[in-house]
Amino acid sequence: MASPENAPARSPFAGCMIMLILAAVAIFLISVSAYSLIQQNKEIDKFTVAAPMTLTPVVVEGKEPQLNDLHARLQRFRDAVISRPKEEARVELSVEDLNFVLATMAPLQDYKPYFFVKEIRDGAVIADHTRPMNGMPGSGEKRYLNAEVTLKPVLAEKSLVFQVTELTVPNKTVPREFIAQIPPYRLGLDLQQDAVLGPVLQQLTAMEAKDSKLILRRLPGEVPSATVSNEKVDSAFQRLLRFLVCGFLLIAGLGIFLGLRAKAKKERASAQAGA
Repeated sequence: MASPENAPARSPFAGCMIMLILAAVAIFLISVSAYSLIQQNKEIDKFTVAAPMTLTPVVVEGKEPQLNDLHARLQRFRDAVISRPKEEARVELSVEDLNFVLATMAPLQDYKPYFFVKEIRDGAVIADHTRPMNGMPGSGEKRYLNAEVTLKPVLAEKSLVFQVTELTVPNKTVPREFIAQIPPYRLGLDLQQDAVLGPVLQQLTAMEAKDSKLILRRLPGEVPSATVSNEKVDSAFQRLLRFLVCGFLLIAGLGIFLGLRAKAKKERASAQAGA
């Protein structure tokens, strides 16, 4: 049997090779991610601008009769939903009603600066829309997507959901892939326990755009057919993060595999030398 003094010296080459491979894979992943982010930023720059569009202001001064009528119709709808559960209840909202709702209802105050409803047609709500967006990570840059947006209303998970189906920017083309990534606007998910609105949201069975109106309905026995997942859309950062995590796991797995393989070779070499 060979003595320890006569055992072959272990070469550091295997360990260095593993580190070089890991470093090369890491550089590749970072380079691909950075390139993808830069290219995406260039494409978004083509249909965004540095300032938000000026939306048509919603005038409520002098509109007390219309506002009172809207409030009365909403109150009657709520009363019917709560007190007469075996009967159909519905309310129809016009374009003017929707703009009044955006302008005056506290739960929608976050949406007020970004939408002005223009039309209801073809099963959708059409609105002028300005959407703030971040620039390159770390730049602090802000840009805006100013467009006419087409929103498809659906009832999902006891909340009012408006899916973005079209974005029209004058003299620009918004890629379908970008539109598909925009999350739906969801109203009411945080109001399920609200004393006033919660019971109505729990009882609604349909929301649809029809005959120039947005219709909210509770019909006994009707089951909402539409579903919209909260995980429908991921931001570019989330996709990049997933890519990097997968890359890290790949690097770690490759490192472990190569390390175990090198260790096995060393053990075989030591066993053969000691034989």
